[in-house]
Amino acid sequence: MAFQDLEVVHVVAMDQQRCIGQGNDLPWHISADLKHFKEITQGGVVVMGRKTLESMGRTLPKRINWVITRDREWQFTGTKVAYSIEDALSQAVADVKASEKPNSIFIIGGGEIFTQTLAIADRLELTHIELDVQGDAHYPAIPAEFKKVASEQHVDDTTGIAFEFATYQK
Repeated sequence: MAFQDLEVVHVVAMDQQRCIGQGNDLPWHISADLKHFKEITQGGVVVMGRKTLESMGRTLPKRINWVITRDREWQFTGTKVAYSIEDALSQAVADVKASEKPNSIFIIGGGEIFTQTLAIADRLELTHIELDVQGDAHYPAIPAEFKKVASEQHVDDTTGIAFEFATYQK
């Protein structure tokens, strides 16, 4: 456990080039991936950047939503706001301990937040999507100390897109 006895978990979907977003939106819609994301994070504490929240347009229900922004005037109903990653993580510890998932804090984006927290991450819950899209947000390269410990192959019924749910552990 890397951060104050909590497991720091990245939860993200990416294409073959590690693209995670395009124009502040997901470049695909895969229902099973959204359900998987919900199963992992529901009842817990999620930490995200302001752009990630704004791209969703709402807070995630049944989760405590922490948002990181440099804008000290920014507010969004239903969120807790921090002005740095360190600030968000240290303040969120009490929320995590009181949550339904008291051992894990979930980092859910975007690219800059993932890059800045990868060194303290313990587990990566990645959806590898068999697409190659042109995007403007990317997940960092997965460091060698992370080993894939679980994998499930799927194909989306609607789009025919192949994808893999993969868990990596440090």
